[in-house]
Amino acid sequence: MSMNNRVLILSMSMGLAATLLTACGPDRNTADTPPEGNAATNSPATHTESEAPKPEKLTIWANDAEKELAAMKKIVEKFTTETGVKVEVVPVNAREQAKTFSLDGPAGRGPDLWWATHNSMGKNVLQGLAEPYELSDDIISSYPAKTIKAVTQNGKIYNLPMVAETAILYYNKELLPEAPQKWTELESFAASYTDKKQDKYGFLIDGTNFYYTNMFMQGYGAYIFNYKEDTGYDSNDIGLNNEGAVKGAQLVQSWFKKGYLPQSITGDVMDGLFKEGKVGAVISVPSSLMNYKQALGEKLATAPIPMLDNGTRPPSFLGLKGWVLSPYSKNKEWATKLALYLTNDESLSYYFQNAGEVPAKTAMLDSDLVTKDPYFSAVGEQSKSATPTPNNPEISQTWAPMQSAFTFLSQGSDAKEVLDEAVSQLKEQIALNGAPSK
Repeated sequence: MSMNNRVLILSMSMGLAATLLTACGPDRNTADTPPEGNAATNSPATHTESEAPKPEKLTIWANDAEKELAAMKKIVEKFTTETGVKVEVVPVNAREQAKTFSLDGPAGRGPDLWWATHNSMGKNVLQGLAEPYELSDDIISSYPAKTIKAVTQNGKIYNLPMVAETAILYYNKELLPEAPQKWTELESFAASYTDKKQDKYGFLIDGTNFYYTNMFMQGYGAYIFNYKEDTGYDSNDIGLNNEGAVKGAQLVQSWFKKGYLPQSITGDVMDGLFKEGKVGAVISVPSSLMNYKQALGEKLATAPIPMLDNGTRPPSFLGLKGWVLSPYSKNKEWATKLALYLTNDESLSYYFQNAGEVPAKTAMLDSDLVTKDPYFSAVGEQSKSATPTPNNPEISQTWAPMQSAFTFLSQGSDAKEVLDEAVSQLKEQIALNGAPSK
């Protein structure tokens, strides 16, 4: 790669913001009754001699999205009825909670529980913003193994997952009557349907956004940071320029070369054309559902992401959202009981039906409630192939250099050279920011 490209990658990398997408609930028929009764061992236990005294009040920070907040308030009302412990639900934007808690927690103004994504936990733990949970084997085994791995730092669990999310395929049944099973099917449709002059495309993805392009790289054997069971993610072992990474990047690049993806593609451009009925299929996150459904109505359908030519379903990023126990809480035992209540099956069912957030627990993902849902069933199915976003602090350094890399790829640069340079820049950024390696 030329020196000019190297300088440009560095400048773009330093300037790009790195945020993951979060989901919000769709407009759907909702259940009006909050969870009934206790949920096995997940509900707060009856007071015993060994139990901590009941606090007068617990406080949680919930995401401020309207449906999520309303559902959460109903669930904690039931908790209060069953236990006599009042719960104050404070609305705080999910993206702002870690920053706000870093100030309010030490000052004694923070909640007992706050809301976070699993991939932010490396940084949160490093900053002392989270207390590890003490969980029974039954609770741990109620989640998929990869979910537990995703919320574990140094052998301890710091986030109790409530919601799982991952990218899925949305398609227009008027253009694609059946869900495509393979990417070759989408490419064949794109070859015959795409007409750039009329802004018509067979499929679209945000092809310079690493959140979406990573799945095609990992589908052929790439990895971000190598994971070791005994030590976790190793930021010294980066697999974003190995043979599989190059092959996946070349696949995405081929869609630009063939005109299937415009070089000007962004998430907003993709959404707009899809809602206008000009695109057969797009890949996006669950929070896009309501937006798409309002525009396309009965023409909209969802499916897991189609298989690659090696028979692998592209492993999209798996994101988990859940409760973090405050190290500053004076009622950690009861805060843990509340977190368990918020994530029991009845609470997850109510939250799914009213907030449109897919539950993270295995039994709920496999339940009829999710598997028979006409839209969210695709999220449950795709999550089986999804890979948790790494939770080490170094992950925050990844997004900008990889987005820069795919920008160059969309313009025709050599894939191997671009990825080599991106990995070099990633290592430099990790060293510059002083994130500890394992």
